[in-house]
Amino acid sequence: MAYDDDTAIVLWPEYFDSSRTRAEGRRLPKKLCVAHPSLDMIAKGALVLDLEYKIVEGKSYPADWAAKAGCVRVEKGKLKKTDILPKIGTILVKNQA
Repeated sequence: MAYDDDTAIVLWPEYFDSSRTRAEGRRLPKKLCVAHPSLDMIAKGALVLDLEYKIVEGKSYPADWAAKAGCVRVEKGKLKKTDILPKIGTILVKNQA
């Protein structure tokens, strides 16, 4: 399925940030998270999973509206969001410096 902006899945860096708590937006266990992930790191994870993506800068995570860290939007269809998150988390952990 091709990328469609209307149905794309939004991936916020907060989902993968090991310095955050679950209440602050982290969606994965800490073993699948890295400290302060960048949009490029998440986009590379989507690329490894062969997902079409779009980096959107200047957007705010709803729970942290003051920080305009941006997000990565990935195509919907191949995998569900609950399947994509741990796979990208694993890729981030493997590729962290």
